[in-house]
Amino acid sequence: MDEDHLLTELFAISNVPSVIWIDENGMIARPAAAEFGTDTFTEITGISREKHMQQVRDWVHEGSLPDDASYSVPDLSEEEVQARLHFKAAAYLRREGRIEEAEVYFDKAAELAPLDFTIVRASMPLRGGDPFGEEFFKLYEEFQEAGSPFHGIPRAKQA
Repeated sequence: MDEDHLLTELFAISNVPSVIWIDENGMIARPAAAEFGTDTFTEITGISREKHMQQVRDWVHEGSLPDDASYSVPDLSEEEVQARLHFKAAAYLRREGRIEEAEVYFDKAAELAPLDFTIVRASMPLRGGDPFGEEFFKLYEEFQEAGSPFHGIPRAKQA
């Protein structure tokens, strides 16, 4: 678990799941992609893990990377950077028991990056919400209505 959200900052991850392939030399072989390692969420998303898992097997056994491995993930926008800073401040204040102060920063983070699951969904349990409850499904619906924006390799449409 990345409780301090260091990996989301380091790799510009804005939504989960996100998978980044890192080789034995610590180099990124394939940047952030919205992939699944299990079929836990297939019913909700309609996305099976099998295509991704076959790509992983091909990479491990044959060294072959998918065509999208050269995709260049753009930097975070200024709003996304600010949202992450507000989220970090909120999480810190929450840990310190300064709940009311934390809420202000959680709200600002969500305002700056309303569809960033690493901020909005991650704040749900910290704010007493259910990350798999009604609030999550509302966020997921808004995410889909916005075209499922993802900071990484764009997901190919499922056949």
